Amino acid sequence: MTIEAHRDTRATRHLSALDSAIHFLTTARGSSYSADQAFDELLDSSMRHQVDVGDLAEALADLADGVRPEADDHRRAREVATREWGALLPGNTG
Repeated sequence: MTIEAHRDTRATRHLSALDSAIHFLTTARGSSYSADQAFDELLDSSMRHQVDVGDLAEALADLADGVRPEADDHRRAREVATREWGALLPGNTG
C-alpha cells in the first residue's frame, strides 16, 4: 500500500476529523472547555443519535470548514451535527 493510499483510509480520515471537530468544539465553547470534554460531547451525541463517532466528527469538521457534502455523504451524521452544533458555526446568529 502506498503512503497516499494509506492516508485515504477511513480510519485515518476519522482520526483527522476527530482532531478537527475537537479543536472546533474547544474553540467554540471557550478556554475552560477541554479536549476531553469535547471528545465526550462527540461520543455522547454519537451514542444518543446512533451515528458513528467518526462520521459525526467528519460531518462537524466539514460544517465548520464550510465543505459542501457530496450526495448522501454521511447525511444522517451531517443532520445530527447541524442540529447539535449548528448554533456554534461561524455566521450563525441563532
